[in-house]
Amino acid sequence: MIDDTAQATALVDKMNASVPIPARPTRQVVDTLRQKGVSLGRDPKLEIKKVFYMGDEGGITCDITPPGRHDAILCSVTHLRIHPKHPLAGEIRAYQHTRIQRLAREAGGLGITTFERKKGGR
Repeated sequence: MIDDTAQATALVDKMNASVPIPARPTRQVVDTLRQKGVSLGRDPKLEIKKVFYMGDEGGITCDITPPGRHDAILCSVTHLRIHPKHPLAGEIRAYQHTRIQRLAREAGGLGITTFERKKGGR
């Protein structure tokens, strides 16, 4: 199990009670949004408008749809950097850190091994 479900849903409730939450996207989110035609400045700032718990697989997901967009844009909270002065910043960072560590540990435990091919194709 990646998340403590009770802890994650409690954080979702706290976050929803605090929206909008200022956040900055990671480089991956910026690149994806730009590919989708979303105009972002040099120092993009977003607002989390609504928060959902998508279960152990999806984790905490945030609605970061910019004003004027008609399609919803959702993003994992692990790809957002919350303003450090926000009252929930520490708790959100702790969730992000724990989730990322557990995802990495689980991915490492898949039992996938790679082998270098020897010359001659065998």
